[in-house]
Amino acid sequence: MLVAAALYWPVPEAAFRSDNSPVSWLSSAQLWAIALLSLRLAADGSLPRSLGTWLSIAMVVLAFDEQFMLHEQWKYGCIQWLEACRYHWVTEIPTALVGVVGTATAVWLHRALDSRNARALIWSALAVGGLAIVVDLFQWPAFLTPAEEGLEVIAESLFAGALLVAPRTRDQVHSP
Repeated sequence: MLVAAALYWPVPEAAFRSDNSPVSWLSSAQLWAIALLSLRLAADGSLPRSLGTWLSIAMVVLAFDEQFMLHEQWKYGCIQWLEACRYHWVTEIPTALVGVVGTATAVWLHRALDSRNARALIWSALAVGGLAIVVDLFQWPAFLTPAEEGLEVIAESLFAGALLVAPRTRDQVHSP
């Protein structure tokens, strides 16, 4: 992200702001990587298969959203299909759902992983991701608004880190 900001100097926030930006691309790439990592961890028994499958599907959906701006299309286009979209809260439902579903998934992961380090990273990822959602929904705090995409990338990195420090197989957790 620092390299992208340097390349876009003297307007470094341009590397973060656009959905066509380098930071947005990095976010999408990380989500694809997490999807594959989740399948790998489910395959070797480090995660329950249902959780690994869920994580993989969720990450692919988020990657497609990041790449094709699906929630932005809803946010700015749903008024053409649905009268209720004149209310701000209706246009923000997809973003709010990410927070709600993400929290439920974090609880599921917390219960599935025995590693304190992985659990700490999961909750750190959720905190940073929650901040990104608050910034996206309310443009608050205002000084973080240009860095909202960067916050997403940091949250995804913390989440990937949590999966990477998780024990490789359940047998290794209990072996001497």
